[in-house]
Amino acid sequence: MRKIIDELLAKCKAVPFSESTEGGNFYKVMTQQFKLPSGEIITREFLRKSPASVVVPITTDGNVVCIIQPISLSAEGSLIEVPAGYAENNENSAQTAMRELVEETGYTPVEVKYLGKHYQDPGSIKEPVNVFVALGCERRHEQKLDKDEFIVTIEISKDEVKQLMDEGEIKDANTFIALAKTRLANYI
Repeated sequence: MRKIIDELLAKCKAVPFSESTEGGNFYKVMTQQFKLPSGEIITREFLRKSPASVVVPITTDGNVVCIIQPISLSAEGSLIEVPAGYAENNENSAQTAMRELVEETGYTPVEVKYLGKHYQDPGSIKEPVNVFVALGCERRHEQKLDKDEFIVTIEISKDEVKQLMDEGEIKDANTFIALAKTRLANYI
């Protein structure tokens, strides 16, 4: 089956046909032409952004540290999430995850493990989101929030996290995927 999947992925690949152009501030809105396997050339817009990381913090007691913050573009206005953010100053994905963990929660881990990557919207965003789990977390610092951030932390038991996921209460895609990867790796 893997051979068939690899052949189909290679056959269906869109190949860049032109250089990309950009515009925008926080995200760069890019335009690029691609050549499809049929030979047709199409133009697509996509967002270019800094690489992102998401981290699932698990305390020494086995609870998951989640955050709740105002999300102006969500219908609900706020969501249950885990720490995440974009790379700054050429940091690697693990450095981004650890910086965001400390800034947003004040927790620090004993051990960090990489769980893989995913694409949050492969039709419009090129960069993947890297997923980490931080084990043995304890709150050792105050939050270091940006002036426009308001974030509340909460420790949620593993069973309650599973229930929130199963009931559809975890609505942030990056958080859901990171928690699912953490569950598959048997950390929660």
